[in-house]
Amino acid sequence: MNDPGLYEWIALRRVHDGGVAKLADAYLDRGRPTPDYLAEVFDRLVWTGWASLAEGDSRWALRRLCLTGAGAIRYAELCERERTSPQHQEIPPVPDPKFDLQTPTGRRLSDVCPSAPGGRSGTTS
Repeated sequence: MNDPGLYEWIALRRVHDGGVAKLADAYLDRGRPTPDYLAEVFDRLVWTGWASLAEGDSRWALRRLCLTGAGAIRYAELCERERTSPQHQEIPPVPDPKFDLQTPTGRRLSDVCPSAPGGRSGTTS
């Protein structure tokens, strides 16, 4: 990925959504391990003061990660930047597709074929 702020935005979004917790040295998102590259970003969020870890009884306790006020501001800035980036400008609507519902012989695809193989009537395909 070329955008260094992308991983930061992803990590901030996950913390903002409320599912990230730390167990020993691993980060979990809704109970599932996060990718290694995000673990580094979560650590950086804590070091910079944009996120905080809840207190735990021991190193092995599950501790929830929360955004601080500064982290919420940074997340809002990144969301705004993402909304106004040229790659996310409004995309024109795609026109509805037009399908030809007739076979080359002029029958509709849903018409029953009078003599299907095996002597049974069926639909044309």
